[in-house]
Amino acid sequence: AIVDGHDLVPDLAKAPADLLVLHHGFGHARPETLDRKAATLATFASLVLSIVATLGGGFLDRFPSTWAVLLYVVGLALLVASIGLSMLVLIPKEQLTLGMEYLRRFPDWSEIRKPPERTRGEVMAALLRALARERSLNRTKVRLVRLAFVCLFVGLGLVTLQAAILALERL
Repeated sequence: AIVDGHDLVPDLAKAPADLLVLHHGFGHARPETLDRKAATLATFASLVLSIVATLGGGFLDRFPSTWAVLLYVVGLALLVASIGLSMLVLIPKEQLTLGMEYLRRFPDWSEIRKPPERTRGEVMAALLRALARERSLNRTKVRLVRLAFVCLFVGLGLVTLQAAILALERL
């Protein structure tokens, strides 16, 4: 379709690709943010774990009963779970983009002679598949970070309870 001397088909064919590139570029900030949160969470939980593991012996010396051991062990287990979940988020993953096999085809004459609209469509479809895989990975990371925060929160609550019991016992 030609309107005011402009061929709209190539322009319309370019628009979704431009939008996809723009949208895909903004999508990279979120995984980095999740990785930073997970790293901070793992670091904090590790520090708390080392302090609790070291000082928890005093709690168990004062209260050698089953409930105290259970409180101590569950608190430690939740802190360890928080660290483990955070580390799962930080495991390096392959960057999700166009595959190398797909890119190696472009210098071939069969690809060069293709109409530009068809090539753009194929590239856009491949980018959309990569974006969908990346979004799925981000959803998994969000679930893991949330669960790690819950484990840390409950673990800190149990550690606080241990400290309060020790403080009340000394009164």
